[in-house]
Amino acid sequence: MEKISDLVWLYVKGKPSLREGLKYGIMNHSSLSRMVMHELGIPKKSFSAVKAALIRISRKLGDTEIEGEDKMLKVLRGSTILVETKVAAVVSSRKLDVKPISQAKSGEYYVYLLEEGEFGGKKKLQGLVRTTRNLNLITIRSPVDIEETPGVVAFVLNALAHEGINVLEFISCYTNTLLAVREKDTARAYELLSAITR
Repeated sequence: MEKISDLVWLYVKGKPSLREGLKYGIMNHSSLSRMVMHELGIPKKSFSAVKAALIRISRKLGDTEIEGEDKMLKVLRGSTILVETKVAAVVSSRKLDVKPISQAKSGEYYVYLLEEGEFGGKKKLQGLVRTTRNLNLITIRSPVDIEETPGVVAFVLNALAHEGINVLEFISCYTNTLLAVREKDTARAYELLSAITR
C-alpha cells in the first residue's frame, strides 16, 4: 500500500486549484483533509497523517512555486503584445499552397493561421479538416528568457481559461507565442494579458 503522504501528493498534483490554494497558504487544512480522505477512501483514523501531509505540501509549494511564479511574471513583464484581426485557423490533412502567418505540422495534420482573405479567393482547397473564421491572433513577444523559464505559457493559458477565454489554436516559436481567439474574446484577452505584462 502506498504511503498516505504519497497519495495526498498525487491527489493535490491533479487538482490545480487546490495546489494554488495550498501554495499561498489559504486553505483550511482540516476541511481539506476530510475532503481528501472522503475522495480517496482513506480511513478516519488517518486524519492526522493526511493533515500533516497537506501542511508539508503547502510549505513546499510556498517555498518553491512562488519563486517560480515571480520568474514567470518577470518574463511576461518584459513581453509585448500584438493583435492581428481577421484571421482564420485551417486544419488540413495535406500541405496547402497558401501564405500563412504561421503554420505547424503535428502528426497527420497541418495547422495554418492565415489572413482570412488568403484563401477566400482560391479554388476549393483539398484536404481541409476544419476551418475556423472570425478569429484574432494575439502574439506575445517575450524576452529570450522564456526559453529557460518553465510555466510561462501555462500561466498565460491558465489565466485566459479562468476568464472563460478559449484559445482555439496555439503555436509557440522561439520567443513568440501565438494565440488564436474568437473576435468576441479578443478585448478581454488583450486586457488580461496587458495587466499581466505591466
